[in-house]
Amino acid sequence: MTVARLVDALKAEFDVKRADFDELRGTVQELAAAQARTEIRLEELAAAQARTEVRLDRLTGAVEELAQAQKRTQDELTLFRRTFQSQVGGLGARWGLQTEEAFRHGIRTILNEVGCTTERFLTWDASGEVFDHPEQVALDVVVQNGKVIVVEIKSALDRANTYLFNRKVAFYTRQTGHQVDRKVVVAPYADERAKEVALRLGIEVCTDVAEFK
Repeated sequence: MTVARLVDALKAEFDVKRADFDELRGTVQELAAAQARTEIRLEELAAAQARTEVRLDRLTGAVEELAQAQKRTQDELTLFRRTFQSQVGGLGARWGLQTEEAFRHGIRTILNEVGCTTERFLTWDASGEVFDHPEQVALDVVVQNGKVIVVEIKSALDRANTYLFNRKVAFYTRQTGHQVDRKVVVAPYADERAKEVALRLGIEVCTDVAEFK
């Protein structure tokens, strides 16, 4: 091979290598540009993350404030409910004391008009059988067609009063020797637990005087 041909061959090979190098350099530049864009995007994401964390902190604070406000509202509602119940309970108790006797007289009048005999059982329980201490026991007794009906009139009936009425009836039976055919409580209101106890003890509960027959 002559020198001229060798030079031409080396030159041709050099041109190929330079083309490859130029291509590689272009690829590297593209990668560098992509890397730069990635870094910019990462910075944007980091900034967005920082803003999100700030908003989250604010939201957390707002939720905590809302929870505290809710607790204050609940506490105020609980206090109001207790106060209201106390006031209404006291009013109801005073109302009951004033109206039960009037209601009792009204019931007696109605029963007498339909041919029933009514009497007031009033005896001192010296041994404390009913109240666990000496106390006066009072009951309304109705005789209808030869049957003895013991009636308790209450402004409201709860479970404790239901048990108490049953003890009064038992005391009445022991004191008089009379067999009680019906045990009846007339009350405008009776809670569910009182009704359950009454059913178990064989006590009729009338929340409307019209139910009493």
